[in-house]
Amino acid sequence: MGAWDCGIFDDDTAYDFDGEIKNDAREFFKSSFENAMLSEYLEYEEGFAALVSAAYIDNLMNGTEYRNDNQELNDESNVNVFGILHKDLEVEDLKPIAIGALKKVINENSELNELWAENEELYPKWKQNILDIIHRLS
Repeated sequence: MGAWDCGIFDDDTAYDFDGEIKNDAREFFKSSFENAMLSEYLEYEEGFAALVSAAYIDNLMNGTEYRNDNQELNDESNVNVFGILHKDLEVEDLKPIAIGALKKVINENSELNELWAENEELYPKWKQNILDIIHRLS
């Protein structure tokens, strides 16, 4: 596994979506969740897109802060600043599909889940992070 730790933003892949989030965050979130839900086998990047999207929505709706490498306080790609800069972004309707997508991420037909399951020490923490988001969005 290439991740340095079990947090969503502890893997460089989480930052690969910055441009799409800056361009049209709501559309990126929606399409990430839909792609995850429609896939029979959830590939690594698709799963990560759903995780990142859910984290941004969690920050926006619940003020949940995430450890991340982007410390720019005025950069909307910083997940912890996103909710402040986009407090009027309507995402309530995305919660059910976000929850479904996260459940797919931790499902046996998910590449992310398969890779993390190989790490006996960090897998429970990684999975719990996702379950916690599911709980907060429920």
